[in-house]
Amino acid sequence: MNLRNFIDDFRRDVRDTGKPPMWTDPEIIDFVNQAEDEACRRAGLLVDSSSSITEISVSAGDYEVELDASVIYVRRVRVQGGQVLQPRVSRSMDEDAPGWEDTPAGNPVIFVPDWESGKLRIWPPFSATATLRLTVVRTPLNEMVEDDDEPEIPRRYHKSLLDWVKFLAYQKQDADTMDLVKAAKFEERFTAEFGPPSAAIDEHWAAEQYYDVGAN
Repeated sequence: MNLRNFIDDFRRDVRDTGKPPMWTDPEIIDFVNQAEDEACRRAGLLVDSSSSITEISVSAGDYEVELDASVIYVRRVRVQGGQVLQPRVSRSMDEDAPGWEDTPAGNPVIFVPDWESGKLRIWPPFSATATLRLTVVRTPLNEMVEDDDEPEIPRRYHKSLLDWVKFLAYQKQDADTMDLVKAAKFEERFTAEFGPPSAAIDEHWAAEQYYDVGAN
């Protein structure tokens, strides 16, 4: 489905055929983008090892790298032409290597995902220039704005995004649009497809558990 399909299907489903319509095109477009983002946060639908955000250049002495804002968490880090770095959370580093933050530059073997928001701490720091290749779970890189733009998530999930669009639409503060009963129904349908909502603190906890105990 492209963005125009979403708009047309939404209007057909909710019988929004009046002039002017109850929901404008820009409103629906915003709802569609929110729907894809929410689906990715809940279900981790976008795993990326090849886009530009997964390649990071580092210089000698660097001990942390900045992640793209779309990254939910990092699954894997490899030094291009070299080894895969092992994930360790700060608590584990403190227990096993006290004073690890002060280690001089060398050959990195570990990345610490919970050192600072939006960054990875590398241990030990790089002693030479290098390129990191990442595998990340993320939200979409770009919002849909043109009629022929399509979601990044697999096509089989596209129709289900309409449930979140309708959930948001029926919360619009207007006598002709607000219907919390319908909103709740579509929220339940969306949750059945993509899982329960993930608060920001839960996302952080889930990422730490991933590195502590592993994941699929």
